[in-house]
Amino acid sequence: MAEQIIDEINRFTTFKFDKKNNRVINLRTNEHTDIDEFLGIQHLLDTNRVHHTFEQNFEIQITK
Repeated sequence: MAEQIIDEINRFTTFKFDKKNNRVINLRTNEHTDIDEFLGIQHLLDTNRVHHTFEQNFEIQITK
C-alpha cells in the first residue's frame, strides 16, 4: 500500500496503520470508536482500490 494512504490513515485519532501486520487497528473499544473515521478510512481504501476485509472491533485487514 502506498505511503500516502498510510499517512492519511494515521492522521485519524481513533485508528492507526500497523505496518507489521498490514492492518488498520482501532485504538479504542467498540463503544468509543469514531464511526465517521471508520467510514472515512473505508472510503479511502475503496477509492484507492485497496483490497481489505473487516475484522472485529472495527479493525481492517489489508489483503494483497
